[in-house]
Amino acid sequence: MAPLEKRLAKLWDWCQPYPVVADIGAGQGRLARALANEGHRVFATEKTVKGWHELRQYTRNFDGIVPLLGDGLEPILDSDVVVDVAVVAGMGPKVIERILQQDASSHRVRAFMVQPMQGLFVLRRYLKTAAWFVRRADLVHERGRLYGMWWVVRNCDENSSPFSEWIPTEFLGSPWWPELIRQRIHDLDQKLRYQDARNELADEWQQERHSLLGMLR
Repeated sequence: MAPLEKRLAKLWDWCQPYPVVADIGAGQGRLARALANEGHRVFATEKTVKGWHELRQYTRNFDGIVPLLGDGLEPILDSDVVVDVAVVAGMGPKVIERILQQDASSHRVRAFMVQPMQGLFVLRRYLKTAAWFVRRADLVHERGRLYGMWWVVRNCDENSSPFSEWIPTEFLGSPWWPELIRQRIHDLDQKLRYQDARNELADEWQQERHSLLGMLR
């Protein structure tokens, strides 16, 4: 098996304390297979029949992996399966948001690790608004792109902290922090240049931009 991409390797590392992991939208099961090799039990899901068959094909030699067919968390929530953490990675921010909301009433899943392929600040805005708390956060630079990821829980404890308003202080320890801020300021400049006068987010974008500029001085 080829080495994991940097972004998946980081998630693999974060999953080590958890014996039972749900890999949501597992694809070919690269993360699931790497975890199973370390003795984890992995419930890997795919939404489509085609994707599920492919997942089964790639994981058929791993006793620790259970491939499940269904949308997001539904195969987990519809069964008596109990998982320690769910990984939701490699998707757009709105898809990840929808998957997190699938467990909004039952709270069956204790913790999530989320990593969007794009729209990092869109997902971050949701996580803050929905009152998630951060256990860990990091940035990975891979093939010329920055990927942000969070290990989040629903309730604050001694190992977690709330999201700040505009400045993503959870990434302060990363060497890629300045690049993230510069990219976000550039994105906000583009939004403000072409924004509609009726856009309710314009004032918030201005405030966020001002706060982020202060971090680079």
